Amino acid sequence: MRVLIVGAGLAGPCLAHGLRRHGHDVRLFERDPAVDARAQGYRIHINGDGDAALRRWLPAEAYEQAVATSCVATGGVSTTDAGLREFHEVELPPNAAGITVDRLTLRRIMLRDLMDATRFGAGFSRYELLDDGTVRVSLTDGSTAEGDLLVATDGANSGVRRQLLPGFPVTVQGARLVYGRTPLTARARELTPPPALDGFVGVAGPDGRQLALAAQRFRRNPADFGLPPADDYVMWGLTAPAGDYGPGFFGLGATELLELAAETVADWHPSLSALIRLGDPGHTVPASIQTSERPGLWPPVPVTLVGDAAHPMPPAGISAGAAIHDAGLLASRLLPGAPLLDAVRAYEREMLDHGFDAVAASTRNHAGDRQGNGLRARA
Repeated sequence: MRVLIVGAGLAGPCLAHGLRRHGHDVRLFERDPAVDARAQGYRIHINGDGDAALRRWLPAEAYEQAVATSCVATGGVSTTDAGLREFHEVELPPNAAGITVDRLTLRRIMLRDLMDATRFGAGFSRYELLDDGTVRVSLTDGSTAEGDLLVATDGANSGVRRQLLPGFPVTVQGARLVYGRTPLTARARELTPPPALDGFVGVAGPDGRQLALAAQRFRRNPADFGLPPADDYVMWGLTAPAGDYGPGFFGLGATELLELAAETVADWHPSLSALIRLGDPGHTVPASIQTSERPGLWPPVPVTLVGDAAHPMPPAGISAGAAIHDAGLLASRLLPGAPLLDAVRAYEREMLDHGFDAVAASTRNHAGDRQGNGLRARA
């Protein structure tokens, strides 16, 4: 079987490993010109479902390296107010257990043995269903590729989904996000709330502003495994109503964005704006917050969706695990050799059930963040 995967983040490589191991021809297409072309995620938690998929479908050595370079996270999840007066630990659901990693490090590990099958600088343009039941995809580098199945792992703004399901219900929320990270220097340690050095802290204000903080401390440096070296850091994500960030938010330069984030919490505990100001401008990015409603089943075709391409959700520490779980589920449906469209339809039914349960949980938790009592699925 020839499988074309659009998007080489985490779910796409997981699926590729699983299928290639069983002799299938897999090609990955990635719009970015290189693995490290842009900042695209920092410390992330992959829940138990996602971790199980990684363990099952990655080569043993790759999974062992993912664990070895994962985060030292001995603490749990806590919430506090803008003055950092009291910290309240949150009880996590059973499925929250899993693995916490640096996203770029995990991506490098997963792609290392897939470079021969990955084409960078080749984003999705459109697809065409052919008379023989196969699919042809046109790419932004001017090339085309044909396969038996096209899989979209290209995120919440999936171009494949826009063509497959033009009426797909996505809502862009009124709040916006600034993601960043601050090198974990001695000064940054002094400024970081202690529970965030070992776990995850959610800081909630009364007016819709909220700040997520968590330190990424590598168990072993990725350089030990022939990867680019990486330093420890504090990941932070600041959510605020769009009006607080003002017009032109997505057009700001990185330094301006960093200063805007610091000013947005200037009336909170002074350590928080100071910590943000020490952030790395090269890793400061703006983002919108999207959520989605479950669509009805569409007619089966040799095109399907995985992860945020199928079920965008607010940030609440759930989406990465859900996407990797989808990848593993699709691999498990394709490998037994059932007729392709039957396998795809079986996958889509299960994926929509699991994925939109995750959307509901993520939406609840994100809404809870704004009240200072959410964060149950983050770690």
